[in-house]
Amino acid sequence: MRIIQISDTHHSVAHPYFSENVAATTRWLTGMEADLIIHTGDLAMDGAADPSDLALGAQWIRDTSREMLVVPGNHDVGDHVAIKPTQQVDDSRLEQWRATVGPDFWSVDRGGWRLIGLDSMLMGTGHKEEGRQFEWFADALDTTRPIAVFLHKPLFIDHPEEGPRGYWTVTPEPRRTLLALMAKADIRLVASGHLHIHRHYQHGETDFVWGPASSFVVGESQEELGGDRLLGAVIHDFSDKGVSSSFVRPEGVEDLLIEPVGHLIYAES
Repeated sequence: MRIIQISDTHHSVAHPYFSENVAATTRWLTGMEADLIIHTGDLAMDGAADPSDLALGAQWIRDTSREMLVVPGNHDVGDHVAIKPTQQVDDSRLEQWRATVGPDFWSVDRGGWRLIGLDSMLMGTGHKEEGRQFEWFADALDTTRPIAVFLHKPLFIDHPEEGPRGYWTVTPEPRRTLLALMAKADIRLVASGHLHIHRHYQHGETDFVWGPASSFVVGESQEELGGDRLLGAVIHDFSDKGVSSSFVRPEGVEDLLIEPVGHLIYAES
């Protein structure tokens, strides 16, 4: 079974600065053989504030005519109140995502594997859906199949016991809850987006893969986090022996920086 992971397309009606990169990625996707495409969040540039960005992303999914599963990112449904107090996750943003794109967390069985998508933006918020997702996740892990987990924010940067990493990761308390649940299951892969960086490392028996962005890279406004700041995608090949993950760079993408236009896109940031 082959799954292509893409991330952080940042579709925008008002700010299409990176649309050529997404177009190049789309052309590449069209020519690739894969059983499924999984998008690890930030489908929209600012869908949490402008539903038209989210609608544009949803239309793009339909236009690709490929089966695609998506988890939401911070620019799709908002963030933790401590990170983005003016744009926190709430009922209206979750409902907008679900009505426009689909479920924000999901589970499917394919090719002898269980694939689980999580809404990392709920984690640590105290929203009622956070607890419901944890309960659902515990049930979804009850399987003899090997499991791959997909979410937007990575669980950690370098080590599962590290302290808070601010904007960049899931906060420590929900991370501990997730890892305790995951310790009881056969988790082979955790794949995330958000950082606009590709990195692949192993902790225990689990591979952690950061999916690169399809839109832009981040320069001086991002601290050093390791990995490669390159646009691209990841191909995950699954078998009964495990999963092999490879970085791919679609022809025609250009590593454009967010800094020259970021103040125009995210005026409140």
